[in-house]
Amino acid sequence: MSPSDANRPSGKGRFDALVAGAKERMKREQDRWSALLAKHEDRPLINVGLRTYQRDREVAGTVVGSAIAFRMFLFFVPLLLFVVGLAGFVSQWVDADEASHDAGVSGALQDQIRSAFEQPGSTRWLAVLLGLLGMATTGRTLSKVMVASSALAWRLPMTNKASVRVIGALVGLVAAVGVLAVLANRVREEFGLGVTSVSFLAVFALYTVTWLTITSLLPRATRDPSVLLPGAVLVAATTTGMQAFSQFYLPDRIGRASELYGAVGSTIVTLGWFFILGRAIVIAMALNAVVHERFGSISQLVFSLPVLRILPRKSAWIRRYFGLDEERTGQR
Repeated sequence: MSPSDANRPSGKGRFDALVAGAKERMKREQDRWSALLAKHEDRPLINVGLRTYQRDREVAGTVVGSAIAFRMFLFFVPLLLFVVGLAGFVSQWVDADEASHDAGVSGALQDQIRSAFEQPGSTRWLAVLLGLLGMATTGRTLSKVMVASSALAWRLPMTNKASVRVIGALVGLVAAVGVLAVLANRVREEFGLGVTSVSFLAVFALYTVTWLTITSLLPRATRDPSVLLPGAVLVAATTTGMQAFSQFYLPDRIGRASELYGAVGSTIVTLGWFFILGRAIVIAMALNAVVHERFGSISQLVFSLPVLRILPRKSAWIRRYFGLDEERTGQR
């Protein structure tokens, strides 16, 4: 053995050196973030933004968001199968071309909708049954990822148990996106761009309420539902913005892309849409936790106002629902 071979570290030594180097880099990163947060402590918006970014990195937001996006896509496939089956049953009352016009699709997508309306009876039943089974299976896995993501964002013990209510709420959210997209397109066709732009304010409000309902079923560090408001506004704004973009910019381009690239082009667009939504969901969960840790309860602030402070004194239900008893216990 040469002297150089004797001085060369063994495999275990190299591994220990890599671990030590990783720990040193992690410590430097933590020190850098602590100094940065302390520097902007007196600037609430910047501080919250930095903390949210740090929490998102802490929970591996890109990976978790991609997992949510992929499961939403898998959920979307049996949902489409279910809708195709239903389309066959309503074909005697609804015209295929009229449905395509209301949905704002054309080209190859319009041909696919026409084929769905013309399917035989046995195929309709098979599509509906397989769609329901697929939605139940993929909805359960999607709900588990959502529960785990919320627990990570709030730094709670890890869990992935999803209730039937969570699955039902997610089904309702996806259905609401589709229904609101059709309604917005109908408004655009009938009343023009101006009225459609205003109608998106109502769409934004509905998405906010829907997301508040879903996240209220997920793990969090407090019973107070007001902590979910910042994230609900973020997800609603992202979904509404993407829907407006889809309504005003994409319809003709999606039709041409479908004709040019086939199903692959439409799949890429759909996956991209779900990835953006998945990232917004993870960031929204981190934002909820950070705002609560930084500023405390929004409900506590609201019910401390001169007139509203009377309500929790008179109602035990209000104190319990908004977690006001938790705030009092924490202040003792």
